Order: sequence, then structure tokens, then C-alpha cells
Amino acid sequence: MPFLETIEKGITKARDFGELSRLNGEIAIRENHRKECFTVLGEKYYHSLKDGQKPDCTILYQELEAIDRELEQLRGEVQRLKKVVICPKCSTKLTSFGTFCPVCGSELTKRNVCPVCGAPLDPGARFCVNCGGRTTGADDGGE
Repeated sequence: MPFLETIEKGITKARDFGELSRLNGEIAIRENHRKECFTVLGEKYYHSLKDGQKPDCTILYQELEAIDRELEQLRGEVQRLKKVVICPKCSTKLTSFGTFCPVCGSELTKRNVCPVCGAPLDPGARFCVNCGGRTTGADDGGE
């Protein structure tokens, strides 16, 4: 069985790599769109002031806020795939799932993670969807 487990881990890594590539591509698209919005915003502001008018940039502000929300979500997905936790106090990126930040000492948010691979678990999960490992404290349900 070790051979099959090795193949399955390789497939999982390849799938995660593909997903990371897709997410990074989406992030690059959103970042470029964000830069374009700032360029348009600056030009609109400049021309409005030049013409002696007060610029109305509400639509651009809303679009930038939407892009920022999308970027935050996409970056969160990348962090989840990379199994990265960010300290809420000092913003240090951590790859281990300790209880405290090794940089500032603040307590990290307790996450329900797989004891085998460290992947986040859904509430009530008995098995990890990433590696198939049994979760700690999982109810056997009469098995």
C-alpha cells in the first residue's frame, strides 16, 4: 500500500499546485485591474479639478473595494492551500500550527486541523478531505 499512498500524495500535491497556480493567476488579474482603476481614478480626479469641478469617483471607489475584497479572499485561499497561518497581532506568516506566535507571543486562533497533515477541517469532520486521516476525537458512530 505505500506505493498507492505515494501516488495519491503526488496527485494531491499536483492538484494543490494547479489550484495555487490558478489562484495566483486570479490574484495577478485582480491586481492589474486594481492598478487600472487607480490610473482611471487619478485621471478623472485630475481632469475634474482642472475643469473646476468636484470629482465624483463613487463608482471607482466601490469597484476598488470589491477588488480588495476579492483579493483578500483569494489570498486567504492561497494561505489555506499552503497551510499558512497569519498571526493576528504581528502579521507573521507561520507554517506550523502552534498555540502561540513565536515572534510576538500572542495566542493564535485555535483551528480545527488534521492531526496528520495539518489541513483545516470542517466542523464535525471525522476524516480529513486532504489526506484521509482520521481526526482526533472523531466519533466512530458505532463502527
